[in-house]
Amino acid sequence: MNENVNVMEVIWQAVDKAEDGCVYYPVAFVDFLWDNGFVDTKKFPRETWHVAFEPFKQADGLFKLTHEEFLTLNKYRYSGEIHIPFDAMRINEGKYTDEGFGQLVSDSIAPSCALADPELQKFVGELTKEFKQPDDLILIQKSAKFKIKKLLEDSPSPLRRLELLFDNLLKKKGIAKEVEQDLQKISLVATPEQQAELQASTFIAGPSNLSESEALKLKQITKVKKNGEPAPQGGEPLKKIKRSKKGLRG
Repeated sequence: MNENVNVMEVIWQAVDKAEDGCVYYPVAFVDFLWDNGFVDTKKFPRETWHVAFEPFKQADGLFKLTHEEFLTLNKYRYSGEIHIPFDAMRINEGKYTDEGFGQLVSDSIAPSCALADPELQKFVGELTKEFKQPDDLILIQKSAKFKIKKLLEDSPSPLRRLELLFDNLLKKKGIAKEVEQDLQKISLVATPEQQAELQASTFIAGPSNLSESEALKLKQITKVKKNGEPAPQGGEPLKKIKRSKKGLRG
C-alpha cells in the first residue's frame, strides 16, 4: 500500500486543468476550500485566505495558478489528522451512562457537526430525554443512531466535509480497495476489536452521498479543460490521514 499521500497533490489532481496546464479558480472555489476544511480556520480568517489569492487575480476575476503557485498555498492548509468520517450507524448499540454518551458527543459528534455548542447541547438533551430508560441509562439503538446520522448530514462541519471529500478522493486512488481486501482476508478469524485496529490506520470502501457530492463540486466550480495529470511528488504520512476508531464504537 502507498504509505505517503501528498495532500496538496491530491487536491491539484482532483481538478481539471486548462490547456496551458494551469487552474483557473473563481471566487466560489476559494470559498469552497475555506468552507470545506482545507484552510486552518483557527489561524487564518476568511479575509486572510482571500488576500492570499490576490497576486493570482486576472482581469476576468478568475485566479490563475500554476502547479508551483498552487503549492505555495500549503502554509494555509489545515494540517491536522484527517480521519475517516465518523459513521453514526457504527455506534455500538446498548445502554450508555450520561458520562459515556457525553464522551461520544465530545470526541466524535461535536467535531463532525457545524452547530454552535448551545444548539448541539439542545440536540443532545432532547436525544437523552427521548431515550433515557428507567434505570437512568441512555439506550442507543438504530432509531437514535438515525437521528445522529441526520444531524451530521444536515449540519456537517468544515472538517467533516474535508474528511468526506478525502474519503472519496483516496478511494479513487485505489488505497481503500487494497485495505478492503486485507480486511476480507482476516474477517473470518479476527475479533471485532482486531478488525477495528486494522481499520484504524486507513480508509475503507463506500463513500457517503455527501462525499460524492463534495468531490463533484470540487470539479464543477473550476474553469476546466482536461489535460494530463502530474505524478504525485513527496508525501505526507498516511498516519495523518487515518480511520478514527471513534467511528467504530460508542
